Amino acid sequence: MDSTGSRLSPDAAADAPHPGQGGIVDTVQSLLVAFVFAMVFRGFVCEGFVIPTGSMAPTLMGAHVRLRSPATSYEYAADASPIIDVARRIVAGQARDIGRPVMDPMISRSAPVAQVPNQALAANARNGDRVLVLKYIAPFTAPKRWDVVVFKNPTDPAGDSIYYIKRLVGMPNETLLIADGDVFAGPPDGDVSAMTIQRKPEFVQRAVWQPIYDSDYQPVDVQAMEGAMRVRWKGAPWVPSAGWDIRGDRAWVRDSVEPASLTWDGALVPLDDWNAYNVYRNDVALYPTADLRVQAAIDVDDPKSFATALELGARGHVMRMQIGGGTVQLSVTPQDTAAPIASSETAWTPPSGSPVLLEFWHVDQSLSVFADGLRIATLDYELGDPLRRIALAHYGRTLEQVIGNPVGQRPAPPTLSWSFSGSPFALRRVIVDRDLYYRPAFLNPNDQFPCNGDPVDGLAFACDPRSPAKLGDGAYVMFGDNSAASRDSRLWGRPHQLVTRELGVTEPFIVPHEMLIGQAWTVYFPAPLPMSPGGATFIPDFGRLRFIR
Repeated sequence: MDSTGSRLSPDAAADAPHPGQGGIVDTVQSLLVAFVFAMVFRGFVCEGFVIPTGSMAPTLMGAHVRLRSPATSYEYAADASPIIDVARRIVAGQARDIGRPVMDPMISRSAPVAQVPNQALAANARNGDRVLVLKYIAPFTAPKRWDVVVFKNPTDPAGDSIYYIKRLVGMPNETLLIADGDVFAGPPDGDVSAMTIQRKPEFVQRAVWQPIYDSDYQPVDVQAMEGAMRVRWKGAPWVPSAGWDIRGDRAWVRDSVEPASLTWDGALVPLDDWNAYNVYRNDVALYPTADLRVQAAIDVDDPKSFATALELGARGHVMRMQIGGGTVQLSVTPQDTAAPIASSETAWTPPSGSPVLLEFWHVDQSLSVFADGLRIATLDYELGDPLRRIALAHYGRTLEQVIGNPVGQRPAPPTLSWSFSGSPFALRRVIVDRDLYYRPAFLNPNDQFPCNGDPVDGLAFACDPRSPAKLGDGAYVMFGDNSAASRDSRLWGRPHQLVTRELGVTEPFIVPHEMLIGQAWTVYFPAPLPMSPGGATFIPDFGRLRFIR
C-alpha cells in the first residue's frame, strides 16, 4: 500500500525501483546540478578572494604579524613583508637575527618598549584576510564612490597581480583631484574652480577612522616601561591645565568647577597620517592632517551648568564645537577675523545621572557632534576651490611653492585644545582618530611595467592641481586606504596591450568598467590564528569577522 492506503497496481509495482537501483545515477546528477549552481553563483553572484598586501590596512589586512605591547597590552597589525624578507636572508646566512623593536603607538612612535627576534615574528606571520565579493549585476547593482572594490589590474591583467582590491574614489565623466588628502570632483568639462569636496557617508567614515591615541592603554608598570624605553615617559599627549594630573590614569577626573583644559602636544604624538601597519617601513614620510575625531565618555555632576568646547586650528581657520547652555554651537572662523564663515546652533543638554559618549568630528570640511552614537549637530562648510584649500593648508607658503613640490611641502600641523567649565566631571576612554589621507606623489618608472610602453612621468594621477584628471565613460579611479604603501591608480601608468586591444582603453591610471568584479562585502575568514606560537595558522580569528565598509 502507498501512504494513502491504496494498493499499487501490478504495472506500477513492476516499475518501482529496487533497493540500490538508480542511487549512483541520482547522486551524480545531484552533484552535477550542485556544481553548475555553484559555478553560476561564483561567476555571477559572489566569489571569495584573499588579501595579499597591506594597501588597504587597517581596513583589510594582507600578510602581517600582530604585535602586542608589554607595557599597555595595546595590539596592532604590522606588515610582515620586511620581516619575511629579513628572515630569508638570515636563513641564507646573509644577515643576523638582531631583533626588531616593538613600538607602542599609545606611548611613543620612536622609543621601543621591547625587542623581539625577527625569526620569532616571522614564525608567527599570518596570511591575509579572506573576503567575499558581491559581483556587480546590471541593472541591480552599480559601483558607487567609496565602495571597496575588487577588479582586474589593467596594467597586468594576466600576471601574478591580476586581482586588486582598493577603494573607489573617482567616477566616470568627472574631473578628479586630490588636495590636502581629500577628494574633490567636478563636471567633466569644468576647471578647478568648479570642483567640490566629496564627503563620505557616515557608515563609511566610521569604518575608516584610524587610531592616533586611546587613553585606555596606560602602562601597568611605568618604571619597567621607562627602563625598556631608556627615556622618561612624558605621559599622554594631552597636556592638562594647572591643578589637574592625568599621567598614568585611565579616568581623568576634575573635581573643581573652575575652568580646565587639555592641549594636544604634537611633539609627543603628531597629528598626521602615521599608520601602525607601516611600522617596519623606514621610508615612509608623514603628512599632517586635520581631519580628526575626538571622543570621550563624559560623566558630569551638573549637566545644566557644564560647558565644553573643542577647538581645532587648521587651514587658516578655527573650527569650534561647543556644548553648553542647552545648545550645541558649531562654527568655522578665519584666524585673522572674528566673523565665522559658517555657524549653526542646535538645542541639546547632556543627560543627567549617566555618562554620555561624545564624539567631535572634523572631516571632509564638515563638523559634527554625536552623543551615544547619534548625530545631534552638523555643519558643512566650504573653503573655495582645491587651489585655495591647498594654499590654506600650507600656511606660510605660496601656491607656486606647493605646486612645484607637493611631496616636499607638507601641510602646516594642526592645533587641538579642549576646554571645560561649570561642573566637576570625569573623562574616560579619550580617543583621537584620523581620517584617510590620500597622498600626493611623483610618478616612478619602476612602478610601471616596461612592456606597457613609455613610462609616464611628472606628478601622480589626480595630484596636480594645474591639470586635474579627466575621467571618461566607464572610467574609475581606485586608491588604497593605506596610501603610504599602496600601488594604486595614482602610480601604475599605462594599461597592458591586451586591455588596449580587447577593450580599446588607452588612458593610463584608470580602471575600465569591464574590469570591475564587485564590491567587497565581508571578511568571512579573518587572518587565521596558530594552535601554538610558531605553529601552522589555520584557525579563523572569529573576533575579527566583519562587514566591509
